[in-house]
Amino acid sequence: MLREKFSKIHFSSVYQTKAMEVEEQEDFLNAVAQIETEIAPEEVLEALQRIEKALKKNPPYRFGPRTIDLDLLLYNDRVMDSDILKLPHPGMQGRRFVLEPLCDVIDVNTKHPILETSWKELLTKTQDQECRKIDFFL
Repeated sequence: MLREKFSKIHFSSVYQTKAMEVEEQEDFLNAVAQIETEIAPEEVLEALQRIEKALKKNPPYRFGPRTIDLDLLLYNDRVMDSDILKLPHPGMQGRRFVLEPLCDVIDVNTKHPILETSWKELLTKTQDQECRKIDFFL
């Protein structure tokens, strides 16, 4: 579905991680997609939300198991803080399950647009969080 909406797309590897907030559930699979688009970030978010709805994202409780969870992490170096969208995605800098796949698709020496710390350095600070790359064939 992402490929249908965004023809210029590149996917990271898939990573398996333990749930963070509510730990008594199955492991999560995480990946990042990098897209090239001319549409506004709010429109990208709307497209992601339509995909989630089509795939019946409906966690039984906050941070619970779900079929899909699509977040807009970055939009170039844009910083936004609106009621519907915050960029970069808040908290991503401390989550290895986000940073590992993100570092697969970006230049790790570029910097977080607010923290001005490289993605490589941010990833290094999360090494205590369990995260493993898995073989996943489409």
